[in-house]
This record gives sequence, structure tokens and C-alpha cells, in this order.
Amino acid sequence: MSDKPKCLEQWERVNRWYDRFKRINDGRPHDQPSENYQDDVYAFFLNCYHLKDWIKNDKGVGAAAGEVETFVASSEELKLCGDICNSIKHLTLRRTKSGKAPQFGRRDFKLELGGGPPTIAISYEVQTAEGSVDAFELATKCVSVWKSFIRSNITASP
Repeated sequence: MSDKPKCLEQWERVNRWYDRFKRINDGRPHDQPSENYQDDVYAFFLNCYHLKDWIKNDKGVGAAAGEVETFVASSEELKLCGDICNSIKHLTLRRTKSGKAPQFGRRDFKLELGGGPPTIAISYEVQTAEGSVDAFELATKCVSVWKSFIRSNITASP
């Protein structure tokens, strides 16, 4: 049996969803309905935010379990991620952590045809009270913030 904290399973899952989101953002074979790509984007934000719950409930992380809520509350990126997560989960956002009332806005599609299988790249915009945010840029910042927390509090090599 491994001594690896269980929350690292969720961290690895977050990274797999991030990789899927990156392929959608950068361009990938267009081999499924477009709604599936949006599902992958939503899944990233849901899994990314809920990493905090895995950390809170993991008895193998010591003090990090008690520190994670404060950490999330101090991160603008993770608060925005939390609002996105809760708006996806509940359809509407009743309480905001970020104060920015985010919601998905415009999607830009780039479709390439000819010379092989069709490829698609989609960029997603998140509208906030302070303006628009590129969803993939936000996802990249969220992963970076989590990586820093995990390196400092849970393991030496996430």
C-alpha cells in the first residue's frame, strides 16, 4: 500500500482535465460533437476547485488539511474557479467567493479543413463584473497556484 496522500489522485485528475482543456484550446482532431469539448472545460473547473475538499478530507496531509481553505480564500484565481464551479454545479450562483459573478460568455471556434482530418480549436471567455477573462489562461493560473501549494505543503514533486 502506498503512503502517497489520496488527495494527489485528485491533483493528477486535475492535471488530466487541464491537458484535455489545453488540447481544446490549442487545437485537436474534431471527432466529436462540440458540446463534448464544453463538458471537458466544465469538468476542469469542477475538479480543480474540488481539489480543496480532497485535501481537507485527506488525513495523510497533516497541517495542509487545515490550511487549504485559507489558501483558497487568498487566491483570486481559485476564488474565481470556485464561483465558476458552483455556477456550473447549481445552474445559478447564489453566493460569490470572488465578488466577480463569473459566467461563460463567448466561444471562438477555429476549424481547419483539408490536408487531413479536420481540427478544431476553441477558446472560451468568462464574463465577470470586471470584464472578460480567457478561461484557459485562468485554468493555467489555477494549476500553477495549486502546484505551488502542493509543493510547499504536501509533497516535493507534484
